Amino acid sequence: MRVKACAVAGLRYAVGMRRPALLALLALAACGKTPGPAPHQIHIVGSSAAFPFSSIAAERLMREDATAIAPLVRAGGTGEGIARFCDGPGRTHPDIVVAARPMTSAEIGRCAANGVTHVASVPIGFTAFVLVTGKHDPAPPLTRRSLATALTTPARTWSDVDAALPATPIRLVGPAADPAIADGLYDRLLSTGTSPIRRDSAYSGYGADAERVARVVAATPGAIGILPYAQAWQHRDTLRLLALDGVEPTPATIASRRYPAAAPLLLFIKADEAAHVPALPRLLGYYADGILPNGGFVAQGLVPAADGNAAARRLRSIARR
Repeated sequence: MRVKACAVAGLRYAVGMRRPALLALLALAACGKTPGPAPHQIHIVGSSAAFPFSSIAAERLMREDATAIAPLVRAGGTGEGIARFCDGPGRTHPDIVVAARPMTSAEIGRCAANGVTHVASVPIGFTAFVLVTGKHDPAPPLTRRSLATALTTPARTWSDVDAALPATPIRLVGPAADPAIADGLYDRLLSTGTSPIRRDSAYSGYGADAERVARVVAATPGAIGILPYAQAWQHRDTLRLLALDGVEPTPATIASRRYPAAAPLLLFIKADEAAHVPALPRLLGYYADGILPNGGFVAQGLVPAADGNAAARRLRSIARR
């Protein structure tokens, strides 16, 4: 008797989430069915600042649609996400990228050259790249200038950077020192034309894994971390959010752009494909629900846009095309 094989892909979970957040159930191969084209698995990429919100939408889809394949959600950074999104149309490339900046003209041109010509951009809210330290550690008065010096020079102590700062060792923790991954660090915290981020023991980079950065900072006395606002806010029981240039990171200062490292969150989608990808219109509806002032994303650290209702309508209109 021939034994039928039934392949089941592994479960992957969001590292360090407060609850065991489902990141992706890769396609389940059905036993006894004639092999055919693989079903379209929704693929979401982009900034780690948006990872909590995309995970919420993906988890809701799995709870409410028993027929849907769980979306694959990856946080590899804005630049890396846009590059993959623009690789081409169709099921082998990401359907959505959530970025912490607009696309550049070069990125738009690359998308077009690869056949990705109908890209819709929807502002879903704001984030910021914030500095954090342990809950009970001192809060040094940092500026963008002092931070840039600490990040890009061989200075060993904070007093080497600025005589007004304490003579304590510089211990910085953040994303990988790669512009494709750490767009926010380069674009929002460093001036154009500054030297590359240091690669010695004073700076520890952890890819785009914001949850790991949060854990390392909480466990390392004197360390200062660089995190997206949502993850910093979610870990506020173990981390202290620091002022930058004298401005505290709050929803009000981020939305008004008074906080120096505030950034938009923009959802890009291939508008001509959205309505034809199974479950993607429903997923866009969940994004639309989440970005409303009383939505689930705001409860997890999204700073809502003033025109959140208009953005929600835009998402739903794309889903109906």
